[in-house]
Formats: sequence, structure tokens, C-alpha cells
Amino acid sequence: MSSEKKDARIGDIRRPPSRLGRLLIALRYSIHTRRANREASAKFQEVASKLPSGTSRVAAALLVQDVTEVSITQDYIRRLENGGGRKPSLEKLEALLESYGLSAEEVERVLTDPNLNAEPGANPHLILPWRLRTLAVGEFGNMVLDALPMGEYLTTWVESEKSADGGFRLGEVTIRSNESIVEPPARFAKLADDAKAQNEERKAAGIRGWSDNPTFCLESVVSEMSPDAEERNFITLTMQRSWYRYNVIAKQEGGAEYRWKALQDAKHPIKPVPFLASGVGICINVICDGGKSIVLGQRSDHETFRKNEFDVAVVEGIRPEGDIEGGTIDIMTVARRALSEEMGLDTKTLGIDFDAVLKRLVVFEFGCDLEFYQWNFLGFAEVDLDFDTIYRSWQKAKDRKENQTIKSHPFDKKELMKTFELFPIWSSGIACALRTFDFY
Repeated sequence: MSSEKKDARIGDIRRPPSRLGRLLIALRYSIHTRRANREASAKFQEVASKLPSGTSRVAAALLVQDVTEVSITQDYIRRLENGGGRKPSLEKLEALLESYGLSAEEVERVLTDPNLNAEPGANPHLILPWRLRTLAVGEFGNMVLDALPMGEYLTTWVESEKSADGGFRLGEVTIRSNESIVEPPARFAKLADDAKAQNEERKAAGIRGWSDNPTFCLESVVSEMSPDAEERNFITLTMQRSWYRYNVIAKQEGGAEYRWKALQDAKHPIKPVPFLASGVGICINVICDGGKSIVLGQRSDHETFRKNEFDVAVVEGIRPEGDIEGGTIDIMTVARRALSEEMGLDTKTLGIDFDAVLKRLVVFEFGCDLEFYQWNFLGFAEVDLDFDTIYRSWQKAKDRKENQTIKSHPFDKKELMKTFELFPIWSSGIACALRTFDFY
């Protein structure tokens, strides 16, 4: 693919937007919503009436010159949004934020927020309370107000459906494929095709890339309560066929406008936008050492998203090929496959009967991570194994390279919260670990 034909909006597929970058993208799209902000600069208030919805980078660069007289280019705005290159100029970043209609106090907080700026000892996926007033809602929509809290922080995990006591029982989760193929908007599909072409260029040059395999995307979620006294929750997920390239672009710069619009329109209970809700998966928290430890993984440097970050032991996608049988998918079968392929937790690898050491396998929740628009089941597997045995089984696992290493961590809620505050781990992983305590 020649550089002339490459759509600049996909950016560099190796570098998804940073935490600060995602906020800047949302602020640019929503400049018009701050027209009435009386705490914004006088010059911004003067020009605010002319600001359109969905301001382009070209228009944003001109706006900065008009409001602050600081010279800034659209390419510089792109670099800020992608989080690439050198550390940004504070003068230019401050000018950009002022021109986007933030108050002086908000500008200062953005510049000094350790989570937004991904400083060492801060988790970039957590939201400090000050951002809720305007910025977090402006970025993630009103649904963020229902997100899972963690101490003084807020995550971006929003529960869609939760099981009754003990997790989902057999027959309470139905996953169907209607065999239809998702139809994204034409521009989104073009961006995804360009991302695929860029990826193929990199692979042809000997650089590791991703496989554009068939995936599922989430079309709808329907729940109903059983009529008996137990009031069990039965949920039905309907899936469409999709491609991994849609999953990539949905989380990249090119999909930011679509993701932002979906979140602004979202109401409780949150409903999926199929072409964005691609790559539906399951997160599994593995408990070992007689209930004293859980397994945390550190992701590989080769992963498309969240390179080198931490996560719960298993994060796996539901596959159109292999996981579907008779038009339906058994989530427990998916969970067992994921434990086998990513951790080596099966009879063959362990050399012992896995069912004899699997004390409990519980799937207890389904929801969405607003930051990535990623839908996942959450669950835990309690195994009668010590961590050293799990480590040895992981070394033989089929998909072990998704993590560069795994570590044991005390199965203690307060200790986990301290770790999640200090190290990068996305909200789906946080929710999986912390929600486990409600069902353990």
C-alpha cells in the first residue's frame, strides 16, 4: 500500500491512543458542548458560537491560533492524540486544552494528573474523581457514572448482566450466532481495510503483526428473570460474524469518533453497537495456593493492545470457528479451552486429572469496558494447585506467548487494590479480580 493511498486517520497501528490521547480526541469531538462554560477563557467564549460538532484537527489548529496565539499544527495534534514521539510541550498542550474550552483549573489538573499522563506508579486506566464533573462524562458518556468504583478511583467497567448467587448455572447463558455478517459504516470499513493493509506491509517486512481472523461481534443482549422464588437471571447473546480488523480499528484512532458517538448515545442498560463490539471475550481470574493467591500476567511486548501491561491470568476471545456447535456456544466450554490454551491447565499438560484439581469454575458477570468498548464475561477458576505448578504448566501452554511472564499475588482485596492503583491494568481485569470476592 503506497503512502499516497494510505488513509492518515488510521495512524500507526502499533500505537493506539494513549490515555491522555483518548481524552484529547473526545475533547476535540465535543468542543461545541462547552460553549456555555463560563469558566473557560474569555477568548474561547467569544469564538465558541462558531464551533461545529466534531471539529477536525485542521480546524482545531486554527482555533488554538485564534484563542491563544500559539502556533500548532494538525500533525502535532495527531501526535498528542496518539501519545507517540517525544514528551509533549506543556505550552502547546496547555494552549490546546484552553482552546477546547476547559477552565484554568481543569487545564492544570489535566497537566498534573498522574493517571492521564501515565506517570510511573499510576494506572492510566483509572479515573480520579475530579474528572467526573465534566471530562469523564464528556469522554465516556453518562454510563461512566455507573462504572465500577475502586477506592477513590473509578474504573471504566460497566456491568450489563450479573448472575444470581453462585454464578451462571447451566442453561442460564445462551450465546447464539445468527450467521449474518456485520455491516459497518463505509468509512469505518475503509479504515479497517487500511489497517489490515498496513499490518500486511509490516508482516511482509518481517515484523510481527496480527492475523485478520474471523471473529464475533455482539448484536444484542436480552435478559429475563426466572418466575420462581430464586429469581435467577437468564441472558441470551446474539452474535454476528465479523473480522479482527474491525476489532483493531474500533480501539484505534480511526474508530475514536464512532466509539465516542456510541458512548454519548448509550443509556442504561448499555446496548452494543455491533461493528464496534467486536471480539467478545472472557476474563478468568485463577485462584491457587489453597485460596491464598491469584495469578497475574504481564502482557507481551508484541500484543496489539496494552503492551507490557498487567492482567488477570486469562483473557480470551470467543471464536466463530471451534467454539460454536449446533448454532450455540457454551461459555463454560470456552472458559475451559482458554484455561488450557493460555495457562496449560488441562490433563495433558499437567499430567494429572484436571477435573480432580478444578475446585470451581464460575462465570458471574457480563459487561463492557468503556475505554476500549470491549465486551467480556468475567469469571474465576479455583484450582487445587500451587503457583509453581501453574507456572510450569504455563510454560508449556499453546498460547503462552500472550504473556511474557506470570506472577502470583495475594488473594486479598486491599492488596489487589493497591497493586491496581500503581500498575497499568485495564478495567476489565480490575473488575474480574475485584468482583470475584462477591462470588467466591
